[in-house]
Amino acid sequence: MRLITGQTELSVSRPSAVTLGKFDGLHRGHRKLIDKVLQAGEEGLQTVAFTFSRPPKAFTEGKAEPVLLTNREKRNHMERLGVELLVEYPFTEAVCHMEPEEFIKQILVEGLQVKRIVTGPDFGFGYRRRGNVELLSQLSAVYGYELTVMEKERDSCGQVISSTLVRKKLCLGHVEQANALLGYPYTVTGEVVHGNHLGRTFGMPTINQIPAEEKLLPPNGVYTAAVEIDGTIYRGVSNVGYKPTIEGNYPKGVETYIFDFNRDLYGKTLDVQLFRYQREEQKFASVEELKAQLVRDVEESRRFFEAQK
Repeated sequence: MRLITGQTELSVSRPSAVTLGKFDGLHRGHRKLIDKVLQAGEEGLQTVAFTFSRPPKAFTEGKAEPVLLTNREKRNHMERLGVELLVEYPFTEAVCHMEPEEFIKQILVEGLQVKRIVTGPDFGFGYRRRGNVELLSQLSAVYGYELTVMEKERDSCGQVISSTLVRKKLCLGHVEQANALLGYPYTVTGEVVHGNHLGRTFGMPTINQIPAEEKLLPPNGVYTAAVEIDGTIYRGVSNVGYKPTIEGNYPKGVETYIFDFNRDLYGKTLDVQLFRYQREEQKFASVEELKAQLVRDVEESRRFFEAQK
């Protein structure tokens, strides 16, 4: 996959099919748009996902809410889906005040050679979001592109699937429901760093990761989990939180025990998939109590995976 980020001058080698949006989470509704673009790719058009760049510091400065996907995670997902070009366009002051037709003409038509636009019914763009699907339809004949408006994807209860709904489910700890909306397990990506090595002393070594600050984490607690390592999925159990039983101050992180695995993973960037909330994080009176509970957590996680078979 080709990535264009931080550039206002766009150039492509051939006409394209483009879908536009924030794509936070890349949930089932987003997949519906991308799948339609990928179908256009079978006709020879270059497949493009267009989004505005979101600097991570926007979260730390209090200018944005936590995200379901970091920039890095979103890029990985787009590549796995088969998108040929991902555009992360800088949201400058000039772009903020750009009139909708100028956005279509300058960025989509001249920059991306768009021949097909795929979007949802409520897509808004341009200055004060004055652009909409009606305008896109009106200008399709002028600029020579085809417009496809996809209906919203809904869950089994009839609710429209949205990033807001996924975020709400995660914040309540309803990971299984969030995963059903996403169409894949909610994933936290991070580099494996050194912890206190306590688990190793009683035969249950763990990996520790400190997620990006802008990443939305579910409530502190223990989760049925799996880890992707060199293309292979290993089952395990994860703790999201601050390690309250251990003395000292720790940043909020994800600590995972991987079943039947004992390789050195320090420095690797790994994906931890969360499947189900098991229990809240708690402080134990001793390390022995912690170990005993971890054994029970492992047994519960194994039972979950066995039931999935």
